[in-house]
Amino acid sequence: MHEIDPAEIGSILVREVNWVGDAILTLPALAALRRRFPQAEISVLGRPWVTGLFADQPVANRVIVYQSDGAHRGLLGRWALAQEVRRKRFDLAVLFPNSVDAAVVPWLAGIPRRVGTPTECRRLLLTHPARETLGPAERHQVFRYLAVVRSLGADGDPTPRLAVAPEAAQAADRLLAEAGVVPGTRCLAVNPGSVYGNAKRWPAERFAATADVLADRWGARVLLVGSSKEAAVLESVARAMRHKPIQLWGRTDLRTLAAVLRRSRLLLTNDTGTMHVAAAVGAPVVAVFGPTDAEATGPCGSRARLVREAVACSPCLLRECPIDHRCMTRVTVAQVVQAAEELVKQTEGVTCPVAQLMFPAAPRPAIETPAAFLDRDGTIIEDPGYLGDPDKIQFIPGAQEALGALRAAGYRLIVVTNQAGVARGIITEDDVRRVNVRLQELLSAAGVPVDGIYYCPHHAEAGSQEYRKDCPSRKPGPGMVEQARKDFGLDVARSVIVGDHLSDAAVARHFPGMRGIMVLTGHGAGQYEKVQAGAAPVPDHVAPDLGSAVEWLLRQSGR
Repeated sequence: MHEIDPAEIGSILVREVNWVGDAILTLPALAALRRRFPQAEISVLGRPWVTGLFADQPVANRVIVYQSDGAHRGLLGRWALAQEVRRKRFDLAVLFPNSVDAAVVPWLAGIPRRVGTPTECRRLLLTHPARETLGPAERHQVFRYLAVVRSLGADGDPTPRLAVAPEAAQAADRLLAEAGVVPGTRCLAVNPGSVYGNAKRWPAERFAATADVLADRWGARVLLVGSSKEAAVLESVARAMRHKPIQLWGRTDLRTLAAVLRRSRLLLTNDTGTMHVAAAVGAPVVAVFGPTDAEATGPCGSRARLVREAVACSPCLLRECPIDHRCMTRVTVAQVVQAAEELVKQTEGVTCPVAQLMFPAAPRPAIETPAAFLDRDGTIIEDPGYLGDPDKIQFIPGAQEALGALRAAGYRLIVVTNQAGVARGIITEDDVRRVNVRLQELLSAAGVPVDGIYYCPHHAEAGSQEYRKDCPSRKPGPGMVEQARKDFGLDVARSVIVGDHLSDAAVARHFPGMRGIMVLTGHGAGQYEKVQAGAAPVPDHVAPDLGSAVEWLLRQSGR
């Protein structure tokens, strides 16, 4: 067995897991794989009800449907699928399921490199067994999938993120419009079913009561979502409600469902695949948990809340409760309503990111352009600590020349800066804006004006209630870059982010193809000690300062 060189890999087959929720949890591993093998074509092989997830995702180039109950059924079907795969001449197979069946087809297809966890006596079917080296805080299933790609030198943010295609959003808008939901209407999505079994279901009458309370308080329309197989429980909820819900079950494919959930103010749900889809598109989620292990399979991200009652027999992982279902029946409507209101209050605080000075240097081009996303304090200017006085701006030597080189190479210049001093009460948003205005004036005078400045004033644990929240725009979150992408029509896959914190470089992990560079100015030297100690992932590049970072970048891109 030898280490796999990314230069030798032109095409990758990924055998996906069999259930929607589990497939969502593989997204961080797929994103890490894409970053490790940026030039490779990635194909996803999975069951029909799973592969629809990947049609719009940058982590996959194409999908191959595994028709286990049709053309690929039985030994002859597996052989036929293996021959189909063999013709595509994959260089590498990555296997997320732990079953022997998942390893048989890549083996029969003769894929020369096969990576997976050596379980269920399948060690001989693998060329590169992946050992699960998980830390004490890595109990969640998402880390088990990351462990597979870590064996290939890949790693990344463990939060799943699911893109919603424009056509899926349009389909969702049409579907809701047909039901009388006009744009701007608050929507509460409710998912009371569970394919797994009755043990995971909070009582239908309590879903109905909770939905009625929240609909009254929020003036929201209630959307009942689920599959046709869950029609009985969905109809029970609908009959028990005072407010007539909009019945969407069986009317959405996965892509449209994701768009509906993204548009909703909240999803109220059991532990289901829909729960993971909602969390991955950034919708707030309140989930009632009982017999399943929340630490292993709960929703990921900061916009989710679990409601559960600690009982001695939970988690039991049973499909049907053999006693009195106490883990679910002890959860009250009042508890769930409180969790929903607290979560919505937290996620609907100050608008973020805050954009300033969006003055494009030239008309917006017909094609997407790359950008250099730049941290402000410690990267472009000196960091005195929560800068609030515009007169104290001091440029780091060579920074202005570096910005000029980036602009000459065709990059848009976008400043993205965390300003937690606002949340901490040390400076105000007005202070931040005045510093940004003066920075733009100085750069314009030097002939290198920036196209836009975005800042996030939030902090997850400090400051006033107005600003204390785990904001997706605060780096390493993707919010500021995502907003700039929409504002300027940017090609983020050809872009770069540069900053003096590991959290700056880590933003790149949200965007396949983007490079993350850390500079040693500002806080960079102290941050780099964490990398050297093995306590943090290595950025794509570490440079002494912004000028050196730009020189490296332009050499790499041949500019």
